Amino acid sequence: LEIRRVLEPFVLDYVRTFNAGEFDRMEDFYHKNSVMVEKDKSVLWGKKDIVASLLQMATDLGKTRIELSNTKYDGVAEFPHIYTDFAFHTEKGGVLNGRFLQIWRRDGDGYTIYHDEYEML
Repeated sequence: LEIRRVLEPFVLDYVRTFNAGEFDRMEDFYHKNSVMVEKDKSVLWGKKDIVASLLQMATDLGKTRIELSNTKYDGVAEFPHIYTDFAFHTEKGGVLNGRFLQIWRRDGDGYTIYHDEYEML
């Protein structure tokens, strides 16, 4: 419960920012050495490339909104993480379902995403 209390405000802000299409702010959520992994498929390194890929998806699929469900928080204070199902509600591609694990890392006064691993279902 402690991890959830600490991390949830950052996760909710991430979701709000993505859903508002504020991609200029998305880099703020990622650690400078972050990686994004599509399980068994590909890896992106660095927040610029990660945010560029999110923007590309939203460009290709039209207005995209993410919704989380079955969310679990765990980890330790330095590296809290969230494991959740998600649905991308897209303008052009319908609903795309998946699951992700985000490991956040203490970064200054807050937390940033250090490892973002997802799979589409």
